[in-house]
Amino acid sequence: MLNPATIRRFVFTLITGYLAIFGIQHLPYQFENQWLVLIPVLIVVYIVTVWLDGQFFKDQSSVSDRKTTAPKTSKKKSSPSTKGFGS
Repeated sequence: MLNPATIRRFVFTLITGYLAIFGIQHLPYQFENQWLVLIPVLIVVYIVTVWLDGQFFKDQSSVSDRKTTAPKTSKKKSSPSTKGFGS
């Protein structure tokens, strides 16, 4: 299931990706193969988006991570059974 941080990061990536593509297409240069430029730009946009999301929403993401992790309980080790394979 998608949590709010994932949805927020997805929307943030869509917006910054659109702005990057819009900026690349309005450069005064003609590229032979535009995908050779767009793919690295979109990879960098994703990396920067995830980093910025971590900077802006640092407190909220750590709180949601703490809520999702269950406390570890100590389990007692059971003594080996005398019944079973090799008896």
